Amino acid sequence: MSPAVQIALAVALVVVVFLLLLVLRRDRPRDLVAPDRPAGGQAEVLRLIHAGRRVEAVKLLREQTGLSLLEAKQAVDALAAGGSWSPGPPAPGKGVDDAVRAEAARLLHRGEKIQAIKVVREHTHMSLADAKRYVEGL
Repeated sequence: MSPAVQIALAVALVVVVFLLLLVLRRDRPRDLVAPDRPAGGQAEVLRLIHAGRRVEAVKLLREQTGLSLLEAKQAVDALAAGGSWSPGPPAPGKGVDDAVRAEAARLLHRGEKIQAIKVVREHTHMSLADAKRYVEGL
C-alpha cells in the first residue's frame, strides 16, 4: 500500500471517530444542577430549553429557585449552550421560619436592627449582606 493511501485511510478513520464521539455526546443528557441536589422539575427546564421555549424555561427556573430574572436567563443561556449550571445557596428569605421572622420584625420595630440581623443570621446561616437585606425588607 502506498504512503498516500495509508495517510488517506488514517485521516478517514480519525474523521469517523470524531463524528461518532459528537453523536454520542449530543445524545447524553445534561445535568441541570449538582448531583447531590434533588431532580424535581429540572428535567422539565431542560426539556423546555431543548424545545426552543427559553422564556418558559426561565419562568419555570425562577419559580423553582427564586432566582432573579437576570440570573435565571443566564442559567438558561448556559444550559442551552451546552454548559452546566448549579444553584447557589437559597435566595434570601427562603427557609426563614415564622418564629424567626416574627422575632426579627419585633426587634426591628423596637429599633434594634442589628440584633434583628443577628437573629436572622443565627437561624438561617445567611451572609451578613443577605440577612441585612432580608431584615430591611420586613
